[in-house]
Order: sequence, then C-alpha cells, then structure tokens
Amino acid sequence: MALCNLPNRRYFFCEGVKSMLGIHAISEISVKEIERLLDLADEYKAGKGTRKNLNGKTVALFFSENSTRTKMSFTLAAQKLGANVLDLNEDTSSINKGESLIDTAKTLEAMGADCLVIRHKESGITRYLQKHINIPIINAGDGWSQHPSQCLLDLMTIREYKSSFTNLNVLIAGDILHSRVARSDAEALRKLGATVSFAGPKTLMPPETKTTLWPECLKDTDVLILLRLQKERQEQGLLSSLNEYHNLYGLTEENLELLPKDSLILHPGPVNRGVELADSVLENPRSKIHEQVKNGVFARMAMLYTAVEGRKIVEISA
Repeated sequence: MALCNLPNRRYFFCEGVKSMLGIHAISEISVKEIERLLDLADEYKAGKGTRKNLNGKTVALFFSENSTRTKMSFTLAAQKLGANVLDLNEDTSSINKGESLIDTAKTLEAMGADCLVIRHKESGITRYLQKHINIPIINAGDGWSQHPSQCLLDLMTIREYKSSFTNLNVLIAGDILHSRVARSDAEALRKLGATVSFAGPKTLMPPETKTTLWPECLKDTDVLILLRLQKERQEQGLLSSLNEYHNLYGLTEENLELLPKDSLILHPGPVNRGVELADSVLENPRSKIHEQVKNGVFARMAMLYTAVEGRKIVEISA
C-alpha cells in the first residue's frame, strides 16, 4: 500500500491484485492498515462517513456456525452502508444436497455479490476459497484460527479509552487454546506496541505458552480481555467444573478490586454469567462489553467498505 500526500487529504491506494482481495487474518494487515480501518470506523461512528458507502452493492453472508453479534452487526453494517444483503443459511442451502462450498461461493459471485462474509468451523477456509472467486471474502471467524472483525472492534474500544497501545499491559484470560479471538487480538496488540500476557488453566493453554499468576496479575493490567469458556470443554475432561473455573479464574467482586481503577474489561460474548465473571462485574463502569457490541457495527462497516472499495483510492479527511 503506497501513501500519497495531497493538500488537506490523505489518499491510500490498494493495488487491485487478486492476492490482496479480502480480509482474512490480522497477520496480513499492516499497522498502517489497522490504523486506517480504525480511523474509518471512528468516522462512521461519528456520522461523518456518508460519502463512503456501498450503495448498489450486494454483500452475501454465509455462517455455518451459530452467531448473534457478528452476523447481526455485519448485516447492520452492510445495511447502514446502503448495500443489499443476501443471507444464506447452510441448513437450507444446496450444501445439504451435496454442493461444495466452492460452488456455493461461485454461485453467489455469479448472482452479483460484491463481497462474501463467511464464518466456518474449518481454519483457513476463507483464504482457500479466495483462490477460486474474484470477489473479496471477509473472515467472520474460521475454526480456532482468526477473527479479524472481533479484533478490530476490540482495538477500536481500547483506543477510545486509552491514549496509546504502546506499553499497554493487556491480559487475555480463559480458554486460549481454542480461541480465535485470543490469537487475533494478541497478534494485533503486539504489533501495535502493547504487552500481552495470558492466564488460565493449563489444560486450556497452547503448548509452551507462558502464563501469569491469577489473580495477582490483575494489579498491573490495563486491559483485561476475558474469553468465553466453551462449555463443551468440560465434557472433554479439560475442566473439573464450571464452578471451580469461576472460583479459580473468574472475575469475581473480590478479584475486581485488584484491577486498577482506570482499567478496561472486555469480552467477545456471549458471556457465561457466573463463569467468566460475576453478574455484578458485567455492569461495572470498567466493563466496556456493551460498548464493544456497539463498536462492532462501525468496525465491520469499515471492513466491508475497505474490502469492496479498497482497490480504489480511498479518501480520508485529514
């Protein structure tokens, strides 16, 4: 991406080559591109991005896993940008008749979709599909791998309350092993200059991951990102009980007192009340979980606009 300065404006140019289509992983997005996406999301939130719209475009959604926040916010984001929305449900699609996902994607492209948003249980699926179609694909969560849109809204929320990511102490706590949110957030935050550490049961940690001591680590934490405990892990014997998890690694009222008064509490949702955190903590002023949900619409507006129109010159007011 080359940058060309003109009077009173900044212009970013993305070359229109197939390898640059879509938004698949945080690892493929530079610091400047992350900042540009955040600036655009802020612009939409402030109601100043009316010229940056997708009027007449069509966004197709394909979610093979359950979702409330991600799917609904992508839908709202597309609608706010003026785009038409195609919502394809796997249970009622021709995939149940034996059609391949590649052919499904090709069908949506042939119908005139300008962008495809996919959530799927298979890691790397969006990058694989991108080799077969010429419209951009946005990764809405693939297996245990990546969740770039959740990462962007987390960054947006943090930036609203903290002056800089540099030297920010971020603690990600919970089921790190199975979390695509943890992978995306940790990579982006480190790229932006933050210090990232992890806490949680050893059975829910990737091999050789260094963990910090809970809850003592909360005393030096600027941002705490709690992860949803996937209850199916208990059935696999990775946890003894949900109550024990809450007592050992949950954010209780007692543990909350260890957090600095200006710290932030984030959670990608859905929240298991009484497991990752106590009911009262969810409504604590330091909790920005509802703000994350709100920011998700604007962050995804920025991603949709950039994915669809990113191969053109995108004007951002100075």
